[in-house]
Amino acid sequence: MILVKLYGTGGCTMTAAGAPGSALNWMRRSRHGFGLIRITRVGRPAHQRTTHSATHRFLCTKTTIGFRQQMDHTIPPKEFKWTPGNLINENFKLGDHGHVCVVLNRQIQVPAHVVKLLWKNAAVRCAVDGGSNHWRDFVVAQAMSKKANGSAPTTPLEPLDVITGDFDSITEETVDFFKTTPKVHTPDQDATDFTKAMAVLQPVMAQRKIQDVVVFHDTSGRLDQVMANLNTLYKSQKDNCNVFLLSGDSVTWLLRPGKHTIKVPVDLVTSQRWCSLMPVGSSAHNVTTTGLKWNLYHAQLEFGGMVSTSNTYATEFVQVETDANLIWSMGAYEFEDKVRQAAKT
Repeated sequence: MILVKLYGTGGCTMTAAGAPGSALNWMRRSRHGFGLIRITRVGRPAHQRTTHSATHRFLCTKTTIGFRQQMDHTIPPKEFKWTPGNLINENFKLGDHGHVCVVLNRQIQVPAHVVKLLWKNAAVRCAVDGGSNHWRDFVVAQAMSKKANGSAPTTPLEPLDVITGDFDSITEETVDFFKTTPKVHTPDQDATDFTKAMAVLQPVMAQRKIQDVVVFHDTSGRLDQVMANLNTLYKSQKDNCNVFLLSGDSVTWLLRPGKHTIKVPVDLVTSQRWCSLMPVGSSAHNVTTTGLKWNLYHAQLEFGGMVSTSNTYATEFVQVETDANLIWSMGAYEFEDKVRQAAKT
């Protein structure tokens, strides 16, 4: 059996670049340290071990046993409710306390009007290392577009709250462009800049009761970078932290063990947009769905076996019950087509 023991919080020292005083003051608002986790393996004492044929039963983890009890309905499964329409319709806001926007070091493919609305409604705005270069390009492009079209001046985009990373990708021009923005140096090379940014943000999110993070994510990039971003979804999973990867035409997030209800926007149902369930990292041995065109019933999902891709919807409400982590991804609206259609009417 694997037991995880949590020890008290430890200090986390980070060096500020560019504006050390403002960066450290921004960090101190959280008043939290980072916990240390130690994993120990425990087993039955040697004098209690047996060699009968049922010995393998003792190898079941506590989580597996607990979920078997859930599937047998002796323990109700943990329930989750998701409303992705808040990301892909006129609301563009998550949670009662707002959301966090994160710009990764990839070209921003999400349509501009979606980015601007999500950015405007965010409670915290963060760029990750070279992501600040892409955000600077976006800000400049928006200003030039308004000027070229002769449009009336609009309210400037809200400023960045913090830039994090090991700063091996940010350019001198970008450092100067965001010279008043706090910068938190995270030099650890054993984690990606995205993962380290989540570690920086989580104490602030806890203090301000923010639960949702929207990440501008590029699915057309290198496969290893895409997988690294998915890995951060796993590392960031907590009851009070939901991370959504948003690309030009899709929304992706992690479904943890339990029962999930996803309210699908009606437009996606009528247009039969795609959705998928992917068992990344390990097998899911018991997955049941309702509301999909091709449902699963106590199915096992694993690479090398069956995975659920190119599925679509039968109803507005989809339910997924799973005994293991799954990646849920869904096609979003055709953003640019929606804008063009709206302009014609």
